[in-house]
Amino acid sequence: MSRDNFYSRDEAWLKDADPPPPEASPLDDNAIEDLSKAPLVEDNGTEGGSSPMQNYLKHLYRLQLLTPEEEQCTTSLLRELEDKLIALLQKRGVELVALRSEGVEQRGSTGAYDHGLIIAHAEELLASERLSKRDRNSLRNLLRRFREQRQKLIQCNLRLVIAIAKRFRNPSIPFIDLIQEGNVGLMKAIERFKPQMGYRFSTYAYWWIQQEIQLALRRNDDLVRQPANVQDDLRAIYRAIADVHAQGLPASDENLARQSGLDLERVQALLKLPGPTGSLDEPLAEDQSSTRLDYAPADELYNTDEQVTNQELAERLREAVARLPMRQRTVLYLRYGLISDHDCSFRVIGEQLGLSQERARQLHADALRQLKRQWR
Repeated sequence: MSRDNFYSRDEAWLKDADPPPPEASPLDDNAIEDLSKAPLVEDNGTEGGSSPMQNYLKHLYRLQLLTPEEEQCTTSLLRELEDKLIALLQKRGVELVALRSEGVEQRGSTGAYDHGLIIAHAEELLASERLSKRDRNSLRNLLRRFREQRQKLIQCNLRLVIAIAKRFRNPSIPFIDLIQEGNVGLMKAIERFKPQMGYRFSTYAYWWIQQEIQLALRRNDDLVRQPANVQDDLRAIYRAIADVHAQGLPASDENLARQSGLDLERVQALLKLPGPTGSLDEPLAEDQSSTRLDYAPADELYNTDEQVTNQELAERLREAVARLPMRQRTVLYLRYGLISDHDCSFRVIGEQLGLSQERARQLHADALRQLKRQWR
């Protein structure tokens, strides 16, 4: 496999992201406006403003962004409302472990709670008859304000998700799916953000959004999953290929090893890995009028001569079995599952025909010998 071809497909999205700036901020109005006017082609083949992607971007452009002061106020209020809801639920018998976010112990964020679980338990408590009218109104008001602040923080940072997802475009995953994965990372960041730390929420959310998008790419890139360390080393090799090409040097194993900082044996082993898996239904033209399947050689799809030969052999075999005595024919049917969904052992065949296991085996052997004679 040519290294030039190997790199050309992946260079646009497998490069590592530049480290986030000290204060990562969402897209400005001009950037999102240019993005919303760009022609995007979705899976349904529609272009322009009628596509789901364009409608989504137009909706984002109508949303107002938060100033740093508004962002600090919103995150602080959201955390305050979350603490009140958790305290109320805990008072009503809900254990804290039932509100934990999945996997937070592995990430070292032991103070994170799943907002979806908080809302679900609160709604369940409202639907029950355990609350007085005053407590019910108080909980309903808390839950409404909590949802409003959470939705406000999510919507005002969706442009940040777009900005990060653009750098990870991948032909194997629709862009709208990358955005949705980034939105999941945004919601995880909201659950774990602590405003008392003093930094911007967008700076904190940057890593979580990028992490979810990269995990989605690793899950869906190839049919054969590669370990994370292998993919990280491949990214380093892709960057090294771009660097040596920019310097006018050949992409030899030695140059790649020196540029990437990996061992020469490691580089050679990774370059021997098979390339990305492609779909036969992948369109080859912008109008999606032709696919890889249209240009695949016939012997890779099916062989007409071989198909006819197999059909003739199957017909001859059915005729030969039909000429066997009834008992031997029944033994073959049961033994090889020709009249049922599963094969039968000689013991089961003997029980069904009222024979011993050894006699069923002998009938099977006699049937095979007669078939061999007929086949000659």
